[in-house]
Amino acid sequence: MKIKLNRMPMKYSHGKLKLIFSVPAKKIENLTYAYYIYQDGKAIQKIWYQPLETVTTIQVEPLFSGAYQLRLFVKEGDTIIYNELTETLNIDCKNQALLTTTLADEKIFFNDVPVKYLFQPAEGASDTLLLSFSGLYSTEFQGGPPVYNHIRTLEPVNVHKLFLLDSYQEQFCYYVGFNREHDFERAVIALITKIANQYNISAKRIIATGSSKGGAAALYYSVKYNFGKAIIGAPQIYIADYLNKRANSPSMRERYERLLGENQQQGQRFWNQLILHEVAVAEKFPDMYFHVGEGDFHYPQHLAPLLQHLDKRGVAYQLDLESYENHSDTGLYFAPFLLRTIQALVRK
Repeated sequence: MKIKLNRMPMKYSHGKLKLIFSVPAKKIENLTYAYYIYQDGKAIQKIWYQPLETVTTIQVEPLFSGAYQLRLFVKEGDTIIYNELTETLNIDCKNQALLTTTLADEKIFFNDVPVKYLFQPAEGASDTLLLSFSGLYSTEFQGGPPVYNHIRTLEPVNVHKLFLLDSYQEQFCYYVGFNREHDFERAVIALITKIANQYNISAKRIIATGSSKGGAAALYYSVKYNFGKAIIGAPQIYIADYLNKRANSPSMRERYERLLGENQQQGQRFWNQLILHEVAVAEKFPDMYFHVGEGDFHYPQHLAPLLQHLDKRGVAYQLDLESYENHSDTGLYFAPFLLRTIQALVRK
């Protein structure tokens, strides 16, 4: 027979998952229930059949952060008459917080801190992992949330693609963290390493990409972690100087100061030297492909000083200069450069 089971949405509060369901009292006889607990799509615990109450409450206290679901079974005698999987709840156990996703395929990786991402595996075999770091979207300057970049641009490229969202406590952190700490960075590199290991991809077969803030991150990660290639558009090198000039709204100023940390002076020095320090101590470099507008202030104020450091160290790179002035036009020119460069690399 079919049973009408009234199930409330699964909730999370005070460190516990709670699922409440009920059946009509006159149908309670000879009914039992069981459930499986899933974390990140894997069954981690199975609770066997027990008598059903008119109103039954299941409570689970997760110990480890992840995406949780329950699969509920109801039997009448020996026959399963109900078998359904609950909605997914993304739980940050450390902070006892429920996290939400905004896109259908978006997932959350939990390490030191949660990292939101989109992963698109290649169709068929591929030994290449492409990383896409996002830039600062215009609404973020008014307190808006971070967004992904270049998803449509990279659609024709058949490699493994990992789109990383720079969202730490609901704001940007240049994929590093606040207050000169690297907790977000540790989580990001742990996610990259996990996916690379899963698909047997070496560091030399990782391509880091991004423009503006994303370009700064692609440069930083590719140099620090010895990735094979980096495709970089108009990056900020002196990050604190750039943000200080553009922190004109109260919300942007608050985010900027949160990024710097308690000691604002040290924070400014840290962010202005973050990338140049990695360039100074690196023993080898990725293949680097730079793009920038000839009239964009990022060229003389940020990229040119970096290229001088690379020249002094005898590091080879390629530079694509386009004839535009506004940094806001970077996306229009960088997107085709990005696609063209990746397709050429993949063909090789």
